[in-house]
Amino acid sequence: MRILRTTTLAALLAGIAATVSSVPAANHAAAAVMKTCPQSEMEYCVRGKDGFKHTAWTNHCFAKESGLHILHKGACKGTGMH
Repeated sequence: MRILRTTTLAALLAGIAATVSSVPAANHAAAAVMKTCPQSEMEYCVRGKDGFKHTAWTNHCFAKESGLHILHKGACKGTGMH
């Protein structure tokens, strides 16, 4: 009976440890960006990966991480491909 309880407890603890250690791994990229990028954002005219320009609240660091190219500060005058 004592062996069964010890085995069950060991399996339960191993499962908890695996769950706890895998959760942060999923957020490592987001955590790295949060630690290195300034948290202030401004309105910029940006061009996305798809080639369309649009207005976004971002900063140079977040834009780079998101694959956006900053065209200029402030809102875009028009939208579309450029």
